Amino acid sequence: MLKRAVVTAFAILPFPIAAIAQSGSDVAKSWEKAIVYVGGSARAGGVTKVNLSKPAGVVLFIHGCAGIGPPEHDAQRWAALISKQGFTVVLPDSMARGDRQVSCDPIAKKGGLFPPVHGMRLEEIRFAAEQIRKQPWFDGKNLFLMGYSEGAIAAVRSKLEGFRGVVATSWSCTNAKAPDFDGVFTPPGTHLLTLMHVDDPWFQAPHLKGSCATKIADRKNAKHITVPGTGHGTYDNAAARNAVVAFVKANAVAP
Repeated sequence: MLKRAVVTAFAILPFPIAAIAQSGSDVAKSWEKAIVYVGGSARAGGVTKVNLSKPAGVVLFIHGCAGIGPPEHDAQRWAALISKQGFTVVLPDSMARGDRQVSCDPIAKKGGLFPPVHGMRLEEIRFAAEQIRKQPWFDGKNLFLMGYSEGAIAAVRSKLEGFRGVVATSWSCTNAKAPDFDGVFTPPGTHLLTLMHVDDPWFQAPHLKGSCATKIADRKNAKHITVPGTGHGTYDNAAARNAVVAFVKANAVAP
């Protein structure tokens, strides 16, 4: 979702999620068309253009429903900030997939237009994580997952092991009508940081009203940041930016 978009109802339907990596899937396109930020916020030409003198930790960033967006929007601003800490940030492009349809309409203020996208986003996380672990520019230990909006939904629903930490911004972790979306599903011991405004205009429907804070209360390695005011993207809040940087640095280990 783009920062400027405002949707009053983000619909997630209680449907069975399709199996991950189904035959015929074109998930590889999301990896091939990924945007990559390397240390110092310099953009590489893509995953095949990364050239580092020393392997680094990687943050896998899952964008929102409207795509990666231009550099001034939240996904790439987060990537630029995190890369300045010495990490490589990989943003797979879900929109590059031929089997993906539009999943939100910011102009009409509607979300959930293509329910199968939620299974596709999980597939993209799994595929990208597998590819990152094969790269000579990955340090072999420090792989983080961060998701924004629709990408945050996927991040907290991913049950994959092996991430040093997971960050989810701009999602309530709440859907009273769909148990598969109501809560946090990362492995229990995973270090987790969630961020959300006090009032998020994307989640005004009663069944979406809530906070990740209530869903992670029993997780000792989890923390929630409440961003004051009304809004969706959290990047403009200094406390949110500082919390994400501190989280990634604190949970990285020596390669």
